[in-house]
Amino acid sequence: MMLQKIYYLKFIIFSLLIYSETCLSQQLNCDVVINYKLLNQTNDLSFKDLESKIEKFLNETNWNSDKLTNYSKIDCSFLVTLLNYSNNLFTAQFEIKSFRPVFKTNYKTNNFLFKDESIQFRFEQNQTIVFSPNRFESDLASLLAFYSYIIIGFDKDSFALNSGYNSFLVAKNIFDFTSSFSNSQMWMSSSNGGVINKFWLIDNLTSSNYLDFKQITYEYNLNGLDLLIDNKIKAKKNIIDSLSYFRKMNRFRPNSILQQIFFQSKSNEIFNLFSNFKNKAEISKLKDLLYSIAPFYSDMWENLKFKS
Repeated sequence: MMLQKIYYLKFIIFSLLIYSETCLSQQLNCDVVINYKLLNQTNDLSFKDLESKIEKFLNETNWNSDKLTNYSKIDCSFLVTLLNYSNNLFTAQFEIKSFRPVFKTNYKTNNFLFKDESIQFRFEQNQTIVFSPNRFESDLASLLAFYSYIIIGFDKDSFALNSGYNSFLVAKNIFDFTSSFSNSQMWMSSSNGGVINKFWLIDNLTSSNYLDFKQITYEYNLNGLDLLIDNKIKAKKNIIDSLSYFRKMNRFRPNSILQQIFFQSKSNEIFNLFSNFKNKAEISKLKDLLYSIAPFYSDMWENLKFKS
């Protein structure tokens, strides 16, 4: 009886969170591509329909109460690579990206990049994708809703410190709710080797242990990239200062999934920002920092050079 009451309370909280985040405005401007080249299929109508339905679902669902113009919607993309297809059961890999505009420029920075390599879902041609906060509809609907709220959370965090928390909390409740009703292994903490998966992604994003990451996201974007046009020297200093928070994170939680996501998204950008940097002492200091916090990109950091 007590377990039933606890579950019911969680259900009420989940429904309220969804309601508070939903209902007034479409949030995403998403491009969806279904890659089915690995399948030996001559009839591609089901795949084209899947592509269209996912894009429609992502772009036309009211994800939260923010009223946005088309210009301010979050640009994102879903690349779905189909690995197997039989009797309406799909095995796939998802690559999700979202982008953030940089103040006073036409440039958009990668804000979130994640590869989910353990996806299974059912979909029939002409099926409508439906998501409900109080009922499990399908693995596909839950999956798309889960990543939509993560995209929104990352976007919010880049403009105001830790402002994406409620969106991440909604994503976590979607995860918890779906894992209670779905038979798919992809919602388990052990999926994809038990390291880089949905469970650990949302666990880290909602944990107080990773508040430093929220600080990095905010400082790097708002006080770094957004300041480049008005004060390039200060902006670059702020970017370096924001990256130094990873040293603190590494002392307790080295090479976390959030740190990996950050450098997958930002490594090329960081290199381009500081390539031929004119401050010799700063470039040396930066390289030492990058070697310690992102050693997998050492070959890239080695090519950062001082320009006299």
